[in-house]
Amino acid sequence: MNRKRLGLIFAAALILPCSESLRAGCPAPQTLEEAKSKLQEGVNGWNQAPLESSRNLFLALLLKNSEPNGFLLNYLALVDYRLAAFHLSAGNAAEGERYVSEGQQYATKAVDANPSFGEPYALYAFLLGLELAFHPDRAMTLGMKSSEWFAKALEIGPDNPRINLLKGISQIYVPEAFGGGPDSALPYLEKSAALFEKEDIREPLKPSWGREEVHAYLGRVFRMKKDFDKAKSHLTKAVEINPDFGLAKAELQAMVRNEPER
Repeated sequence: MNRKRLGLIFAAALILPCSESLRAGCPAPQTLEEAKSKLQEGVNGWNQAPLESSRNLFLALLLKNSEPNGFLLNYLALVDYRLAAFHLSAGNAAEGERYVSEGQQYATKAVDANPSFGEPYALYAFLLGLELAFHPDRAMTLGMKSSEWFAKALEIGPDNPRINLLKGISQIYVPEAFGGGPDSALPYLEKSAALFEKEDIREPLKPSWGREEVHAYLGRVFRMKKDFDKAKSHLTKAVEINPDFGLAKAELQAMVRNEPER
């Protein structure tokens, strides 16, 4: 057994969250489509269980390869970003910080495995932004580092819709005094939406997520800018793309309920 594969197995043994199933043995490797489906299910319903199931499946698939697979490592960084955000929103700081840290490790391993693939650079940059929630005292250092990694991601993949999406989401929450805010986020999100319209992913291993998500965040940005017609249009578009996407449905319902008050 070569050293790289031994290292992957050791890392998985440390972090694979399948303690409840140890008596019966961890899940056997399943198909990529099942792992991606579980991930989408977790995002649609903002549900921890399918997100963790997806993580287990991607880890199992990773261990089937004799060499590190950049795309599978990128998926693991993506799942950890989702789980970190889930735990942050639920107030579970310790779990959130754990997934931020492990997601950063997967993102950097994905970069090492495939340096010409820009998405893990962007995921690492985004996870650095999430790290600020736990270490606000490091805001200057983490902010600059995140900006550098986003710049590298955009240099490698300027026309990648997911890189532009992650950069746009990040800019929403950067204080305006430091160059962020809705006006700063809008160009990245609009470019992402336009790129998604032209994207045609045919290889199952390559990422294809985000098309409905960009319209949900465009809806959020336009709500922040008080342009409610455009906000509603984008949220409606997100639900048309994915009728199960909970974030867009919740924001659209909130807009409808508040419409008479405007």
